[in-house]
Amino acid sequence: MGFYEYGLAYHDGHGYDVDLIRELARRLHCAVASESVFPWIRTLKLLQIGEIDIATSATPTPDRLQYAWIYPYKHSKSMVLLRTEVQARTLASLPNDPKLRWGVIRGWKFSPMQEQLLAELGKRNKIVSAIDEHDLYKMLTEGVITGALAHPTSYDDWLRSPAIRNQVVVLDLFPDVEATAGGVALSKKRFPEAAAELWHAELRKMSRDGSLHDIFRRSLSEETTDYLLRLPVP
Repeated sequence: MGFYEYGLAYHDGHGYDVDLIRELARRLHCAVASESVFPWIRTLKLLQIGEIDIATSATPTPDRLQYAWIYPYKHSKSMVLLRTEVQARTLASLPNDPKLRWGVIRGWKFSPMQEQLLAELGKRNKIVSAIDEHDLYKMLTEGVITGALAHPTSYDDWLRSPAIRNQVVVLDLFPDVEATAGGVALSKKRFPEAAAELWHAELRKMSRDGSLHDIFRRSLSEETTDYLLRLPVP
């Protein structure tokens, strides 16, 4: 099993992805032999060559579907986080706001429209690099940066603090950008299709019986849980 650090999906051995895989394994009477943590790119490579069996929160892109069975269980997209001193509330006015300093984590990818915004901010020297999620939210809290893109699964816990909620607004400035699916990825090197479909079927059952919702609620707010699970497991 290969995990990667990502918001409340996985951190220090805990998170909804951990609980999800363990529950699936329990229901299928399939013991998890080991759980390891890797950078995301390495996780995908190990999945491709069959060095790990399963990964989580994987978007089913055409290249990944060449080497993994991927079964979505959540849908999300990056939202705009702005400190209240930023007056801009539209995409067109953002780059011109004098208070805007935008935080970006290396390796995070966004939609073409969102990448276009980041390119424009880069030209205006408004980009500040963050090491990781912790660094990004620390800089937002302290006002080192005043804007960022992030998924609800990443910022949910940080934004629960009343003091921070009074400093930060969450906006969907990209309404035409579709939500990205995240799913359980099973290596085709390790799982024949029939075996993978057993995991898929069980995931559907968990969606129908409410246990998937319960797993998300252990880590996330009701609002974010409902947002992630608004579409059924296909």
